[in-house]
Amino acid sequence: MKNPYKFLGISSTIFKVLSWVSLVVGVVAGIVIFVGGGTPEAPKYTGFIGILLGVVYLFIFLTSSEIITLLLEIRGKLDKGPSA
Repeated sequence: MKNPYKFLGISSTIFKVLSWVSLVVGVVAGIVIFVGGGTPEAPKYTGFIGILLGVVYLFIFLTSSEIITLLLEIRGKLDKGPSA
């Protein structure tokens, strides 16, 4: 039987990868701003914003991935029917 929810499984994996990529990009951007010294348009403390956004996106994408996985597991249990 063909799995009608194959895309959801793939999207869950994509969200997990995106979460870690966003964290790495946020931390690297924050470090670059700190080391670069900042400019009048973007002072040094802007680096904290980059790191904070990386952490926020990590949380959002990981939560989305786990919700999709949870829903797929619930659907799998429902497909098996009631256990006796």
